[in-house]
Amino acid sequence: MEGVLGLLSLLLLLALWRAPRLARIRVQTPDLAPGFPGQARLGQVAVEVWAPLPLFFRLENLPSAPLGLEPRGLSGMAWGKIRLALPLSCRYRRRGEHPLRLTLRFTNPLGLGERLLSLEAGRVLVYPALRPLPPFEPAPSFFLEGKTEPFGLPDPLEAKGLRPYQPGDSLRLLAKPASLRQGRPIVREVEKSLLGSLFLHLDTQSLHPAYLDHGASLAAWLLLLAEKSGVPYGLSAGEVLPLGRGRGHLVRALSLLARLESTQTPALPPKAPPGSTYFLITQAAEQAFLKAALRGSAQARQGVLLLLPEGYFLYPGEKGRLALGKTPGLERALAMRGLLLAHGLELKVVRGHQPLTL
Repeated sequence: MEGVLGLLSLLLLLALWRAPRLARIRVQTPDLAPGFPGQARLGQVAVEVWAPLPLFFRLENLPSAPLGLEPRGLSGMAWGKIRLALPLSCRYRRRGEHPLRLTLRFTNPLGLGERLLSLEAGRVLVYPALRPLPPFEPAPSFFLEGKTEPFGLPDPLEAKGLRPYQPGDSLRLLAKPASLRQGRPIVREVEKSLLGSLFLHLDTQSLHPAYLDHGASLAAWLLLLAEKSGVPYGLSAGEVLPLGRGRGHLVRALSLLARLESTQTPALPPKAPPGSTYFLITQAAEQAFLKAALRGSAQARQGVLLLLPEGYFLYPGEKGRLALGKTPGLERALAMRGLLLAHGLELKVVRGHQPLTL
């Protein structure tokens, strides 16, 4: 009998020693919404734990400077299936897609075994920093266009008046309440305007660590201005986002800029949509990039090639040291200035000691 009890005790101690390794964990994606640097976010990360035997646990998040996330912890005892919710408090600091890392430590009540897990709960998007920069108006398109909604239906809020129906008018313009009141067909007269479109390409070849952040901030500013003005816009930055408008389109563009990473070779600009303003940003201005820009501008209404030789510019209120000499990219672009202009691309150079002008 004593031998059996001794064997059972030994098996119990072995089970307690192995208990931390028998625990099963599932981490859920944190509910931290994307945002701009300087914005505060509150959320939580949930971890489901299944422990066949009683275990002490300690759940902590690791600090993250880009997210402005300070370490927090949660302790207790797990037995069976439990759900842990660790609160998070962030103040975003740096553009990018940043991981949220956790540590989970298990120990049994007798202190005979321990298990430390390093977990990644997901990634959090931080958009480019928003700074007040000069306004920029895309050139109007070749054709007179009405302000339309999806499927070509004119926005009734843009109607400037009512008039009797004339042969050839679209039935979608029919104003039913006014037609019933007057007893004859009445249509809305939709405002017409010269609308432009903006297609922006950001070269990802970076020769200075600040280039992509400055370029992404400028791109985000220009796209926000276009959205506010009701101008369709597209973006090429690692991926190509076609012309569009609306909140969802803007979120996709900002997410693309947030995930942007530098490359060793130039990102060649695609062809501009017909009648668009073709806006290119580069630092290196490699020969292959300049040739692709010439080809891509064939159908553009207006073209701008913004060159940042040092990879950055001065934001309002900043001061910098005078940038002397010419970088290889600046020399290449200046040598092709006449050819660029002949293809409709205006070369704008902003040195590191200069504020941005458009």
